[in-house]
Amino acid sequence: MAAKSLLRKGAAFVLVIMLMSVTMSVLAAPDVLPATVESTAENLVTLKAPEQLISSTNNRKLPISATAPQGVLVSVYRYNYATGCFHKITTGDVPLESVVGSTMLFAGQVDLNSGMNKFLIRGAYDDATYSVVKFDVNVLNEGFMDRIKGVISNIFN
Repeated sequence: MAAKSLLRKGAAFVLVIMLMSVTMSVLAAPDVLPATVESTAENLVTLKAPEQLISSTNNRKLPISATAPQGVLVSVYRYNYATGCFHKITTGDVPLESVVGSTMLFAGQVDLNSGMNKFLIRGAYDDATYSVVKFDVNVLNEGFMDRIKGVISNIFN
């Protein structure tokens, strides 16, 4: 009798562990995506900031915002020139991603490197149903900004 009870408890424990691992794998976005990744579904994520897919700035921080349907997991990736892939951005061990709630908004901030920064934002219901948006941000150096200010000053003076 005791062996039968122990067997039931063991089977229940294994079932709970299996269900938890299935749930976790459905909600986890991949850490690395190939540069050629394409959307499998439309309109799961819409980039709001930056407003253009190619932009320039002299700021070292970039706010990112997007809209997505409730329940979509939004993740942000940075292109790694050494690997040729997009890697999920993390701060410490915490990935820049979130499941969108009833506000249907996602917001985050990334640090920019000098020169060209390539990003990808991914909105996914599951591993097979996702949309991606790629965008580039070029960080201009101070010397370049000073030259532009000088040209503008000369034009208007």
